[in-house]
Amino acid sequence: MSTLSRAAEERPKAARDPSLPLLSLSGVSKRFGATLACDRVSFSLTPGEIVGLVGANGAGKSTLMRILAGILRPDEGTFRLGGQALDWAEFSPLTARRSGIRLVHQELSLCESLDTVENFYLERTLPLSLAGWRRRYRKLAEESLAAIFPGHGIDLAAPLSEQTLAVRQMVEIARAAADPALRLLILDEPTSALDAERAAQLFRFVEETARRGITTLVISHKLDDVARLTRRLLVMRNGRLVWDGPPLELPRILALMAGEGETREGGTERREETAPSPVLLSARAVPQEAPFLTLGPPWSETPLTFRRGEVVGLAGLEGNGQRELLEAVARAAGGGRSEGVAVSGRAAFVPGDRRREGIFAGFDVIANTTIGWVARHGFGLWLRPGEEEKRAMPALSAIGVPRAAWRGPVTALSGGNQQKVLFARGLLQEADLLLLDDPTRGVDLAVKAEIYRLIESAARRGALVLWHSSETVELLRCPRRLVFSGGRVVAVSSGAERADEASLLAAAFHRQGEKREQTAKRPPAARRLLAATPYLTVALFLAALGLLNPRSLTPFGLDLLASAALPLAALALGEMLIIGGAEIDLGIGAFAGLINALSATWLVERPGLGALALSAAWLVYALLGLVIAGRGVPALVVTLGASFLWSGLGYTLLPAPGGSAPAWLTALLAARPLGVPASLWGLAGLAALGSALDRSRLGVVLRGFGANPRAMQELGFGAVRFAVLRYASAGAFTLAGGLALTALTTSADVNAALSYTLAAIAAVVVGGSALTGGRTAPAGAVLGAVALSLLGSLLGLFGFSTDYVPLLEGGLLIGVLGLRRAVGGGR
Repeated sequence: MSTLSRAAEERPKAARDPSLPLLSLSGVSKRFGATLACDRVSFSLTPGEIVGLVGANGAGKSTLMRILAGILRPDEGTFRLGGQALDWAEFSPLTARRSGIRLVHQELSLCESLDTVENFYLERTLPLSLAGWRRRYRKLAEESLAAIFPGHGIDLAAPLSEQTLAVRQMVEIARAAADPALRLLILDEPTSALDAERAAQLFRFVEETARRGITTLVISHKLDDVARLTRRLLVMRNGRLVWDGPPLELPRILALMAGEGETREGGTERREETAPSPVLLSARAVPQEAPFLTLGPPWSETPLTFRRGEVVGLAGLEGNGQRELLEAVARAAGGGRSEGVAVSGRAAFVPGDRRREGIFAGFDVIANTTIGWVARHGFGLWLRPGEEEKRAMPALSAIGVPRAAWRGPVTALSGGNQQKVLFARGLLQEADLLLLDDPTRGVDLAVKAEIYRLIESAARRGALVLWHSSETVELLRCPRRLVFSGGRVVAVSSGAERADEASLLAAAFHRQGEKREQTAKRPPAARRLLAATPYLTVALFLAALGLLNPRSLTPFGLDLLASAALPLAALALGEMLIIGGAEIDLGIGAFAGLINALSATWLVERPGLGALALSAAWLVYALLGLVIAGRGVPALVVTLGASFLWSGLGYTLLPAPGGSAPAWLTALLAARPLGVPASLWGLAGLAALGSALDRSRLGVVLRGFGANPRAMQELGFGAVRFAVLRYASAGAFTLAGGLALTALTTSADVNAALSYTLAAIAAVVVGGSALTGGRTAPAGAVLGAVALSLLGSLLGLFGFSTDYVPLLEGGLLIGVLGLRRAVGGGR
């Protein structure tokens, strides 16, 4: 029996009892300032229903769904689940999940630096077992994906950041559907990134779960999907529910969404007007003697040429090369090298994956619109006041972004309005080539019609438009179409030739067997080489040391080198845990200096008091997480302030270098278990311990908070609790580093320990962790610390002062960051 079949048997009987309403909302309202996002919304859902919900962008759909999922609390209204009234004050994302309500977000809530198995763990907790938790979750992920998307071909061990948008959407859907308590599945734009085959598989699964009593609420701007799948339709406009009844014809839905027809709940009409027909695309080619864009091998067996004024659609099943072509053309237009692509002119790119590739979350709407223009024209000393708004006004007005929102954060806009902003940015650049990567994903019909008009306008002024869409019917509007399969163009049609979905899909399946299972993007050789950077660097430095001084590679020499690296390696692991949470500790060296001072004074003179003081210092360090997450104070501010506290206490204990190491500590460092120096055992042990923590359940949660903190909280993980655990874990490694420093120097110097802060950060980055959080590399951090330590030894052999070490550390850090950026390996 599959996981999903077993889950169906475990679900509450109420989920399959058609005599009881599953869910009832009455008079639910939610206001954001002057905006009434939901206005007295009332409806009920019964077990086994498949209900469609549609409305224009900003109609209140997302707000309503976030209320149902416990993410938002309404201002008024009642909510009954299975006949029982729920208290809004106690209704949270965690209680919604326990009640069987699952929301699959349009803007995916995955932790993309984690792999599929780890994302399934965050979503659902299986009973504890002593061993093999990853194996159990791998089985759960495989069964859940296969139950919905047979033959998915997803590499479960690859980070989701290396997967296509379609794969991420499949994982998001499958992990919610695997919940054994599932009673209501809310799908927000579930097919926005899926090709026709994957969408059909999802529809079959939804129909199967309905027969088992599971209710599904489908939010989509693809009205064909809604009509095909549902037997009941909800329409929202301006926060109100204006239709609750059987599905309607397209003109009636458009009229309701636009406010041209009003209804009462239950489907009784008040008045009706038909909406205008959608805008059809027609582009007028601008004569030009030479081709503007040429594609040759490996994209096509025979060269393909494109001229100004053309609108060319890129068709095919998801993940078969359409996006890769757009990226290659953008690279070539920007002066880079792209095999098989020749471009003359400038390009503007409009992404469909707005959260990852489009919006700048910290900017307002105007800044998001003008950033491309500023990059080309704004390199003077300053921009004149009002210049950005003046430049953005025509584009934002043309595409219909509400003027009241222009100076607000772009993240406050609905998904469709964010997409409008990205399109306005592309228009403002007045580029010769407009690259559209699924620009209408997740937007309503009215916005689509506006985008179609703007595409037509761009073509008329002479721009070449390359348009990739996940909706095959959209590509029928293009006068010319390229069909992709297996990463290359397999068919070209123009005008009325093959101008139907069936023909395009048939061509798209050409040679699909060759690449159908390869839905994950395999990291390029350059990225694999980057992952090996810390290993290669250590090997290179050791080889250089061996050439300059053969005694360096003797057991005694290796012991000296490893001992020197041991404190930094421990601190690097501590800093790695903080950086993995998308934060930086600016006081980690100062804290190690305090531990150094305590262990060289009190731990020698009064061991009991010294041990108590070390424990108290570790506890205070752990409580930094409480201040950061509980009070919302930035980590940089807290750790910088704490660094003065650590240093002040250290100088109070030991105003000048001195003290001595406890005898047991020096003996520990001098030991040689099995004939191997303790320092080498220490480095290996640190790497093993760091890797074990990183791969543990706690490590997955800590990395998850670094990748997507909002999603983690919505999944029910406490931000304060895990912030304290993060700093407690980091503090333990730092405490070990401070003790290792005492054993190495047999004394204490608070001032000398301060330099370890930046060195630890450099070791973490050189080792392969991402400064933006979510991705850590424990073994790499240890090797990065070894490499930086060896660098100081090399300088000494060359006769240079160790004062140059920070300069070379900084150069190595910048070089690794630049290389990582160049190959797309993150930051």
